[in-house]
Amino acid sequence: MAKKLKWSLILIGLAGLIVVIWGFFFPGPEDTTQLADYTPIKSAPLAPINPLSRETLNCQAFIHNQLTSPDGGIYTNYQNTAQTGDLSTGHEVLSESMGLLLEYARLTGDQQLFHETTDYIQDHLIFDDILLWRIVENSDPITNVSATIDDLRIYQTLALAKAQWPLDDSASKILEMLENQLPIRGFQSDYLVSYYSATSPTQDKTVEVAYINLSALQTLAAAKPEIATAVNANQQILLGSFISETLPLHHKSYDPQKRSYTDADGKINILDSLMVIQNLAQAGIYSPQSIDWLEEKIASGTLYSYYDPHTGAALDTQESSAAYGIAAQIGAMLGNEFLTGNALTQLKKHQNADSQSPFYGGFGYNNNAYSYDNLQALLGLVYNK
Repeated sequence: MAKKLKWSLILIGLAGLIVVIWGFFFPGPEDTTQLADYTPIKSAPLAPINPLSRETLNCQAFIHNQLTSPDGGIYTNYQNTAQTGDLSTGHEVLSESMGLLLEYARLTGDQQLFHETTDYIQDHLIFDDILLWRIVENSDPITNVSATIDDLRIYQTLALAKAQWPLDDSASKILEMLENQLPIRGFQSDYLVSYYSATSPTQDKTVEVAYINLSALQTLAAAKPEIATAVNANQQILLGSFISETLPLHHKSYDPQKRSYTDADGKINILDSLMVIQNLAQAGIYSPQSIDWLEEKIASGTLYSYYDPHTGAALDTQESSAAYGIAAQIGAMLGNEFLTGNALTQLKKHQNADSQSPFYGGFGYNNNAYSYDNLQALLGLVYNK
């Protein structure tokens, strides 16, 4: 009996040691949901201004005249290059850009632009039954994968538009395709993947927090209840990504194996965090700490591109028109006129006001302009009085 007891104690001690070692090398997820103090949105969202302001129309004209192909695709860069690499360049067309344009058409009630955009997506971006994340028009595919962040944005926009007006044939086909594709290919072991193809299994090791469009996932789950568990798993990742009271922003990535969050180069990219805050707002919740921080930075014109996650200090002094555009949209979703108004004040400081310039009405830097900056600015400007 004593011998058995001795071995039992040894086994218990070994088990305890294993638990300690496991906890040291494989820590659990950061429990930051209490720090974030998420709150349901109580104010009504702001409505787009009708008629659209001069700044909005000028930005739309710049995009149409300088960034749009004869077929209707939005070029990712104003300057054209023949280079094709891992990152989008030159006159490639992104599903991201077409999704943002689609949302602009829905917000402003422009049915013609909406249907022209869905026709373009159907005719140019659908290949092998997936929505390619980038193309070069009238050429062979330069990729064979779809980006879930863009698919979810387009899916949500189509689902919302369906309640506003009858969808045309192309919009209905895209909505049905995404509704069937995303539950099958958009997840790996219940975790949202960044990219997927029509043939190869996805091997993502991390979840990009900004990709978790919670509102779109909830809409998808209403049509496809089998993904309810996956939606809940990704919701927990989204809520747990809050950094701290010192820097009330969000981590970039989550590693399901290590159950921990990481940041590219140990820095916080403001655009990634703003997209997370926007995803939360679209789902009807927000962190007052994050919004207080945003209000202070934007009112003082000190919303910069990168921050230290430990100290909260800014790591540069570069501003972004896309950041101010997204911030204006966040304010509109919250019904926060103070945030939206100040974000638009800062945004318009960067808008080209030279009527003789090819960049007039747009947002350009170093003799170039980018679709993301201009489309996010355009979506913010719809709330400009």
